[in-house]
Order: sequence, then structure tokens, then C-alpha cells
Amino acid sequence: MDAQRTVYIKPDQPVGGSGSGYLIGPRLVLTALHVVHDGGVRAAGATVWVGHPRTDTGVHKRSATVIWPASDAALDSPGVPDVALLHLDQDADAGLTTAVRWGRPQGDTPLVYSGIGIPAFSTSADGAVQYENLRGELAPLTTAGRRWVLDCKVWPAAAQQKERPWAGASGAAIFIRGHLVGVAVEYGTGMGERRLTAEPVHRLLNDPGLAAALAEHGFLGTRPTANDITAPTGETTAVAVWPHQVGVIPRQADCFQHRGAAEELQEAMGDGGAAAPIQVLVGTGGVGKTQLAAHHARQYWAKSAVDLVVWVTATTREAIIGAYAQAAVKILDADPARPEQAAQTFLAWLEPKQFGDKGSRSPRWLVVLDDLADPADLRRLWPPTSPSGSTLITTRRQDAPLTGPGRRLIQVGLFIPQESTAYLTTTLAAHGRHEPAEQLAALAGDLGHLPLALSQAAAYLIEARLDCATYRTRLADRTLSDVLPDSSGLPDDQATTVAAAWSLSIERADTMRPVGLARPMLQLAALLDPNGIPHTVLTSSPVLTYLTEHPAQTPDADRTPVTAEEADYALQALRRLSLIDHAPDSPHQAVHVHQLIQRAVRDRMPADQRDRLARTAADALLAAWPAIYRETVLTQTLRANTDALIQHAGDSLYKQGIHDVLFLTGTSLGATGQASAAMNHFAQVTEQAQDRLGLHHPDTLAARNDLSAWVGYAGHKSTAVRLFTDLVADMNRVLGPTHATTLIARNNLVHWLGQAGDVAGASAAALKLLSLQHQTLGPEHPDTLTTRNNLAALLGYSGDAAEAVIIFAQLIPVRERVLGPEHPHTLTTRHNLAHWQGKAGDAAGAMVTLAELLPLRERVLGPDHPDTLLTRAEMAIWQGKAGDESGAATALAELLPQLMRVLGPEHPHTLAVRDRLAFERGSAADAAETADEPAAAREP
Repeated sequence: MDAQRTVYIKPDQPVGGSGSGYLIGPRLVLTALHVVHDGGVRAAGATVWVGHPRTDTGVHKRSATVIWPASDAALDSPGVPDVALLHLDQDADAGLTTAVRWGRPQGDTPLVYSGIGIPAFSTSADGAVQYENLRGELAPLTTAGRRWVLDCKVWPAAAQQKERPWAGASGAAIFIRGHLVGVAVEYGTGMGERRLTAEPVHRLLNDPGLAAALAEHGFLGTRPTANDITAPTGETTAVAVWPHQVGVIPRQADCFQHRGAAEELQEAMGDGGAAAPIQVLVGTGGVGKTQLAAHHARQYWAKSAVDLVVWVTATTREAIIGAYAQAAVKILDADPARPEQAAQTFLAWLEPKQFGDKGSRSPRWLVVLDDLADPADLRRLWPPTSPSGSTLITTRRQDAPLTGPGRRLIQVGLFIPQESTAYLTTTLAAHGRHEPAEQLAALAGDLGHLPLALSQAAAYLIEARLDCATYRTRLADRTLSDVLPDSSGLPDDQATTVAAAWSLSIERADTMRPVGLARPMLQLAALLDPNGIPHTVLTSSPVLTYLTEHPAQTPDADRTPVTAEEADYALQALRRLSLIDHAPDSPHQAVHVHQLIQRAVRDRMPADQRDRLARTAADALLAAWPAIYRETVLTQTLRANTDALIQHAGDSLYKQGIHDVLFLTGTSLGATGQASAAMNHFAQVTEQAQDRLGLHHPDTLAARNDLSAWVGYAGHKSTAVRLFTDLVADMNRVLGPTHATTLIARNNLVHWLGQAGDVAGASAAALKLLSLQHQTLGPEHPDTLTTRNNLAALLGYSGDAAEAVIIFAQLIPVRERVLGPEHPHTLTTRHNLAHWQGKAGDAAGAMVTLAELLPLRERVLGPDHPDTLLTRAEMAIWQGKAGDESGAATALAELLPQLMRVLGPEHPHTLAVRDRLAFERGSAADAAETADEPAAAREP
């Protein structure tokens, strides 16, 4: 029985009165015939109210017409079934998803029935309609003609007597064990008002008119058949009163949130019978698995969909056996002194059986195994597969034995943002607290939308009388244990604080093979990005070295190097306990860890251990970084992980000098077109280095070099010249004029002098630098070749494009020999050659050089790399200058959206292409030519 399907009926005049009904199809209502056909008169229609005021869907008003019986002929004759079907003008919003199950009471034992009606005696003093829960026993051997006799537990009290106190209850659907068996029609004269009669429905299912109405307006593909319903009988005598519950279902949490996982569970298990007999709710600690299971069990119980519910707290094998034994004692009179035997007796009793000649069945049951700690604890204790029973398991484990035929895993995740905000709003409002919606949404994000954390944070807010903004500040600055309730202040009968929610899981994971590796692996992951850690990072050589040296349970003498395969096993152990999500088929973002699990792990991490872990994580990121700066998912993910590491590492990445991953992250940002982001990154690194290492530490000077370069690439060329001038002076004094870093800084100064318009000054500085590099580095050192590259460009800027072409052409084979033909610096020189070929008047030659260069840059750097996009832009420009304005316009129009997507609408390359496109289209005759190519910070 589903209260959401209750119907209150007011027939049109001249019939009058009122009645009850039940929604058996999206637009089909079952009721008593005399409600809509009285005294030989049929109502033209009726107004109905579908639903119950205390259900989630509420009550919905609809119009209805009688569709069965179709004819009025002889409807008032004796023996005509007092049953009718009404058709609604539109679907009822009653959450209707499953077909009604029909039943036929059998045997000689009274059966418990239930129903919901609207009898006159329950009408309030002001005339408001009241819903009454009809309940009692139906005795199959008691007769009232062809009808069932309903012994009522509720009947009109003397103070409520009216002329016809049961009027209005007619049409109420009567259910036994989730099966609709009859329609209440009248109370029996002579039997008193403590008894009603009900029209049996199983006799009507073969009526052609009713069958046709059900087929058309019921559920497609369903055929109405009545199942025999008898009291449980057989070899053993049940001592319990049915229905029966063993164990305590946890109370529903305050402000319980109905969520998608509940819908998935309801769909999976059906209305009293599971599509898969065993459903497994899996998720990390604190996502609300127990609450979902308890909600489902209560729904089953409330709908009379089961005869027996057994709730088991399955944290140990002994607890499972004890709960089974308790059930056996209650319903089978088993010996409580022999729990193992009693448990097996109970499992045997759950097996499906057919009793006697009447085909009576086993009772319907639901076994809930809550918080299963280890699937091995269920060996020989799995409830059987049965058409009359279902099993629901909640666990953090994701082991293979939990899957398989007849078992379905349902992943229980976090609240979605709307659910989180709704929960906080409702919970705080219940205590007279109202906070800005944006603050609640931000707090939910701070807590990672974890239901357990949200409930405990709300309890802390209320108890401490803090506003949301203040609490968020504390949450950011303190450990979890400082900003959440202790064990004495937990809400909703919770037994575990957020800070301790995963400690047992971590301990258990650490005991799995390879023993002792899960905890240090999780500690490494706790310093990285919760949204995705590449698989290659956590199986890299630095991580394997750290795991090998970690003081696990293995003595030093017996310790062998940890392999990548064993690191994988450690990740699997963490996944099996739902401490991480591990998806090796998405290697760039293979490992996800909830941010509060990370925080709980970090809170317990000693400072000296954090230093080693942070540098190991940084080494691992460095090892996984691709050699070529492509803007790929991997590169973006590595940068996100570096950002997370910076946030959690404190000064660990500066204690032995600036870690190389900090340089690499900034260079990666700039090399993929994000010059301003690279500038901001190196500004932070420089500031931290000055504070921790000092102004003149070599790493501080190196950070200043990169900062100065990206200041220039971000559009501040004059500032870059000033910064490099100061830096070169400091480097000459601290490192010496011939130090490699000093020479790089001088080279960068040459570049930015030229970019800022001082071509003569840049050329003079370049010649001096080149002479010094020849003496100290040699003529073919990569840095010397870089200076030659810049000097050639300066010749072009000074007006001698032809001489620039000659020098670039001479430089290419040298760079190919020293660096390789596909090295990015070699490709830069080839691009510069094409640029100055065009400037020297050879537009066709420039197009040929660029056409040869483009596939190389696409293969080496990727199609979205800024250098690749610049090559495409140059090709289009020289195509237009060679006379093909239409083709150039087409190429530029195709390129512009990609530039806007990759570099942004305000990037110099994007602006130059937009202006050139306008020029080629003839809408801007004096459009600016494309900007010269910016090079990497250490490769101008």
C-alpha cells in the first residue's frame, strides 16, 4: 500500500456524497461502484484528490469519469460487484512507478490487512476531510456472502457516532502483504460497526471490460493476476507476530535529504521485490549509506511490503552471527545458547519454499547488513537468493565478492550542491538560524559536500553560535577536530567524528598486501589535487623510493625495493576501502581523494614527515612531466597538483632551495600562452624565495630571471628591461659575469631591449655577449646559439631583413646538429627564418618554409600550442601578401576561434589575427601586422 496513491472522491450531482479510492495506474482509480452510481443514477463525472497530505507528493486535484462498468444495465441488481474504475483527465503526480500486485487470501488463518479511507466519523469538527488508517484482520473462513469480512481495529467511538459513520470509506483499497485483495464497500448490518466488508478483486480480474481498462490505462506489458496469500505455515511454528522486526533501524536523521541514490535503490529493489536480490550500497565513510538503507527499510515496513525486517550491524562476523541468531530465537524458537547453529537455522528458513497443497509461500523478508567491514565475514552467511526476499548491504568495500550474479553495486556519492545547501538551510532554520545562501553554498564546497561533515558542521555552528563566514575562516585555519563537535556533541545519533571517520579504514587498508604501503601512499595523495592525480605520479621512481624507505612493518634487513606493481596494489587497497577512487583507464586523472579525507590525513602528519612527503610528491610530479610543453589534460592536471602541493607543503619546497617543479609549473603556464598566469606564479615564487632563502641566493636570482621574462611576455616590455638590468647587475656581483645564469639573464636583457624598441642598444649588448659566450661556452653551446638567433632578429629589426635571412639560414643546420631537427628551439629558428623571408619580400618563400614547419610543430608541440597557432597565423598573413586575400581571410577566420579558446580574446596573438583578418576583408586598411613571436623565458 502506498499512501501517495490514496484518492478522495466527490461525485458530481445528482449522486452526491463522497468516497475513497486508490490509484492503480497513471490515470486509473479503483473505487466502489456505489460511490459514483447510486439509486440507479450514474454520476456524470467526479472531482478527485490524489495523494495523502503527509506524503512527499502531497494532494493533487483532478477530474475523472467512470469508464467501467461501461453500461448502466442492471447495475443495481443483486450480485453485481460493487467495484468501478475512474479515468483521470491527466496523470496524477503521485510518484507512480510500479504496477499494483493483486492477491487472493487463502487458508484458515486470519491475515493482517491495511488500507486508507476517508470515513465520515473521522471528519473534524470543522468539516475538514481526515484520512483514516484502516487496519485489522481478514479471516478467510468468516463469510458475508461472497465478500470478505474485515475485523476492524479502529471503529467509530460513541462520541463520533453519525448516521452513517463509515460513509466515505467505501472504495478504500484493502491490502495484505503488499497485495491488493479487495475494495471496502460497507459495514455489515448485524455485525456492528467494528466490522466492514470488502469486495474481492481477484474475481474481477478476468472480466473483459476491467482487463481492457487495465491494459489501456494501467502499466504497459503487465497482466493482472492474483497471487495466493496465506499465513506462514510449515515445518516450524513462528512465535513472532507478523510483521516482525529484528534489530533496531537507525532513526532518520534530522532534515533527511531525499536524493538520487534513494531513487536508484528504490528502482533497483522495486516495490517489495528486488530485481537483483542483493543490493550493495558502496561509498566512503560519511556519504550517508546507512541513512539510505534505513530510509528504504522504513519504506518497506510502512508499505507492508515485507513480513520480516532484520537489521544487522555487520562490523564483525560475530555481530552478523549474533543478529541472525536473534532472529532465529524470535521467529523459530531457536536455542540462544547456540548462536552458530541458530544463525544457520535462520538462513535455512529464509530459503524459498512451497508449503502444502495450497502453494503457500515463505514470508517476504528484508535483511540489511549495515557497514560490512570485510566481505570475508559473510562466508557461509550470505542470505539466500529468494523471490520473496532481498538483501541490502552498506559497505566501504569494493571487493570482487560483492559483485556477481544477483548482486548489484550502487555507488553512493556526495550530496550535489543543491542538496548540500538545502540541508544546511533547513537544519539551521530548525534552530532559528538563517545565513546568506552564498555563504552556505561556499561552506558546502569547503566541506566537499560530504553529508557527515555537513551535519557535524551545522551542529558546531549552532552550538558555538557562530555565523557562517566566521566559521569558514576557522575551518580554513584550524584542524578538523578544532572546528567540528567532539564525540559528546555529535548529531543524529552519530558514533564517529569526521576526523576519525576513516581511521579504521586506513588501518585495515594498511594491513592488506603489500602490507604497510597503503597509508604512506594515501599520505602522498593527501598533499595533491583531490580532483585527480595522474597514475604515473603515484607509481613514479621517487614514490617507489619513498615507499621502500618508509618504516612499515617490514624490518630493514628484509626490505626490498617496492615495485610499480606493488604501488598499484597499494592504490587498489585504498580503493577497496573507498578511501580513493582509482580509475586506471583514465591515467591522467586516475586517483581522486575526497578533500576531507586528505585533510584528516594531513592533520595527523608530523611536520618532519610532511617535509619528506612534500619533496617526494614534488619529485614525482617532476618525473611525470612531459618534456614538451603541450597544453594537454596531463599538463593541466600536473599544474593543478602542483598548486595543491604548494598550498599544503608550507616551506618544504624551499628548504633545500626552490624545487624544480615550481620553475617547471611557471614555465609550463607561459609556454602554453598563459603569460600573465606565469608572471603571477613567478612573482609568488620570488617573494617566497626572498623570505626563505634570501635576496642573493642563486635560486632567488633564477626566480627573478623567470619573473622578469614573463613580465615582458605579459605586455610590460619596458618593465622587463628595467628588471633584467637590475638582475644582471646583481648576478655579476653575486655569481660573476661568466656564470651560466648570468649569461642567460644577459641574453634575456638583449631580447627585451629589442622588444622595447632599443634595437641599437640590444645589438651592441648581443655582440658583447656573443663574444663572451664564444670564450666561455664555445661557439655551438645552446646558449651561444640562442644569442645568435636573437642577433639575427635584431638585424631584421634594424632594417636589414635580407641579412637576417642569411644568418637564420646558417643557424638552422647548426641547431639541427646540436639539438636535433625537432627540438623546439630548432623549430623556433625555422619560424624566424620564414618571418624574415617574408619581411625581405619573399612572401612565397615564407609560405613554403612555414608549410614545412607546421606539421612538425603540430606533431612535436600539439595543434593547440601557441607556437603552432602562430605558424598558422604567419602562413595566412604571407598568403594574403602573396596576393591570395580571400584564402588568407578564410584561414584567419578559421584560426581566430581556436586562438580565443586557447589564448583568450585579449592575447596579443589573438588581437593581431583579428586585426589582420579585418585588413584582409578590407574593413581596416591600416590594420596592424602580426606581433613577433614571444619565446620561452629561457629561450628568447
